[in-house]
Amino acid sequence: MHVLQLLPELTVGGVERGVLDLSRGLLARGHRVSVVSCGGPLVERLTQLGVMHYHLPVHQKSLLAIGSCVPAIAQMIQTTGVDVVHARSRVPAWSGFFASRIAQKPFVTTAHGFYRPNLGSRVMTWGRSVIVPSQALADYLVEHFHLPPSRLRIIPRGVDLKEFLFQPPSQDPQRIWRIGLFGRLSPIKGHAVAIEACAQLRREGILLELVFAGPSKDLPQNHSLRQLIHRLKMQDAVTWLGLRQDIQSLIASVDLVIVPSIYPESFGRGVIEAQAVGRPVVASRMGALCELIDDGQTGLLVPPGNGQALAQAIRRLITDSQLRARCIQAARVRVERDWAVERMVERTLDVYEECLTRPRIVVWKLSALGDVILATASLRAIRRQFPQARVALVVGRSAYEVVARCPYLDDFIIYDSTSSRHRLREFFKLLQRLRRQAYDLSIDLQNSRMTHGLAWLAGIPVRVGYTRKGGWMLNRRVRLPKVVLTPVAHQHHLLRQAGIAPDGEALELWPSGPEEARAQRLLPGSQSIEFGHSPLIGLHPGGSLRWKTKRWDLMRWASLCDALAKRQCHVLVTGGPDEVDLGEALIHKTNAPVRNVIGQTSLMELACLIKRCDVFVAHDSSTLHLAAAMGTPTVALFGPTDPRRHLPPLFRGTVLKKDVFCSPCYSPRCRTVTHACMKRISVDEVLDAIEALVGSSRAVNPQSAIPNPQLRMPVK
Repeated sequence: MHVLQLLPELTVGGVERGVLDLSRGLLARGHRVSVVSCGGPLVERLTQLGVMHYHLPVHQKSLLAIGSCVPAIAQMIQTTGVDVVHARSRVPAWSGFFASRIAQKPFVTTAHGFYRPNLGSRVMTWGRSVIVPSQALADYLVEHFHLPPSRLRIIPRGVDLKEFLFQPPSQDPQRIWRIGLFGRLSPIKGHAVAIEACAQLRREGILLELVFAGPSKDLPQNHSLRQLIHRLKMQDAVTWLGLRQDIQSLIASVDLVIVPSIYPESFGRGVIEAQAVGRPVVASRMGALCELIDDGQTGLLVPPGNGQALAQAIRRLITDSQLRARCIQAARVRVERDWAVERMVERTLDVYEECLTRPRIVVWKLSALGDVILATASLRAIRRQFPQARVALVVGRSAYEVVARCPYLDDFIIYDSTSSRHRLREFFKLLQRLRRQAYDLSIDLQNSRMTHGLAWLAGIPVRVGYTRKGGWMLNRRVRLPKVVLTPVAHQHHLLRQAGIAPDGEALELWPSGPEEARAQRLLPGSQSIEFGHSPLIGLHPGGSLRWKTKRWDLMRWASLCDALAKRQCHVLVTGGPDEVDLGEALIHKTNAPVRNVIGQTSLMELACLIKRCDVFVAHDSSTLHLAAAMGTPTVALFGPTDPRRHLPPLFRGTVLKKDVFCSPCYSPRCRTVTHACMKRISVDEVLDAIEALVGSSRAVNPQSAIPNPQLRMPVK
């Protein structure tokens, strides 16, 4: 694995030393590491380890500088074979994010502070996974940045116990107590509070020396602190060491460490390093410091900004040797257990492995019910290719029931586009959800401008789809095949180009036990039908209201019912809730004792009923796909559409289609007004097709609702 880390500079600080520790751990485990920064004193130590360092102005806070770094980083990712891009700070994260999208690589961030929720900081929540060093910072990002907890990974910083060896403190009670405060010279670090607390202890007669170490770029703060020191007469008790790299020996040179921060810390690396060396710690009771110190057991906590409370805590540790020894021992044990650098490296490596082996995939299928059924074969193939992935399907509300129990999916995103009034609101709601989930791969089986655009706006790194209709928003484009393909073959062609091997053409549905039972209860007919050994024939005279040209004449359906009744068949008429009037009209036109269940079933209950039929008859509609998924022999009536393009795969049955000069026209209105393509299909032809299928149905469908030992329908 090749990991690229980005940070502003490589000076001595918590973030920089964390990069050094992680790089050392990854290299020791056989991985490659590259780092991009503007340079610094730690570059030499990194390169000595074997890390490739690239010098770029990623520290500059200007759009021009950020934009200039993007192509350079993207090219470096592609030429060196980087697998994961890991941003450790906000400014370089902008360049890293866009470069990772160009290179189609996972983007990970580590948030190190309680950022203000502005645009500049939001990039730190755009990582596929967002690493935080503490629960306090995780809660903050969830509350203020609305980051989904599922994308957060809490990985505390680690301390190298081979470097930070335990060194027992001096036991001389008459010594001058050296108190260390290590961190950059910033008002939030509480230097002024420390000076006031130590001045109070000096007035009480306690001999001490306050030691400051860390970067001192903030000159106004430096000046104000020197004025405070002069006013409190602490000139001979404060030592300024400046920037130091020998942190371990620096900690060992003091008797205790204080962290009097007045702003929440995201972690507190200095705390665990002091505890590892064997120095007691006093820290502010805020942020992640409360997670690092068990008050009175592994250290002491004080209210932030309270110099008197800080002085009292320091006095307790100086005067109570038993408390001091207990805190030192317990803290070292906890550091060894929870904060060893090896643990940090392993958990970070797990995040990288998750990005590469457990991708988050979103599949698009917003079409009608039949098209969603046809997509089940593709969903099976995607799951087989990515067994550990988290796969979500964007599906329309009307077709959700088809895949509600699909074992190949982990999540559903229901998009309701039926209401034009709220369509824009639903669009942005869907976009927000996609961005929050940070998907790695988009597989567009819908192939529309809207779905292409949503995947692009959501920042999904890899977007697969056919090139037509907004194909420029895809980055893995597939050319449309020049030959006519069935819907499933059309999807499989796309999957193959995306590197996903198809897993057969069989369609699937997953009805529940209660739905099976409900369908069974609907089967017993009216009192005029006495079930025996006769075939059960299912008829679906309805279909899309928009495509009335696909429908056979209702009088012919009525004649078919009469003819089937004469042949001692039981007739089951099915349909949706919006087709109740059609069912009642059919009942009035036929003399046959049919069982009309139109509007009485859910989608899955309808599928269960179709499964129990010996033969099913329908137009080119979603029920053809239901029948194919349930393995029921079917007579398919085609008119204005081409069965080569719309017939379900592994179709068991007979297709009846008349070759007229204008068919297939794919028009919801008959341009010749004759409707010849459907009218030329006679009732006798449908009867002959049903008769030919009944015998084979009884032979291969043992779950048929009405067992029939005969191979052909009895003719009355």
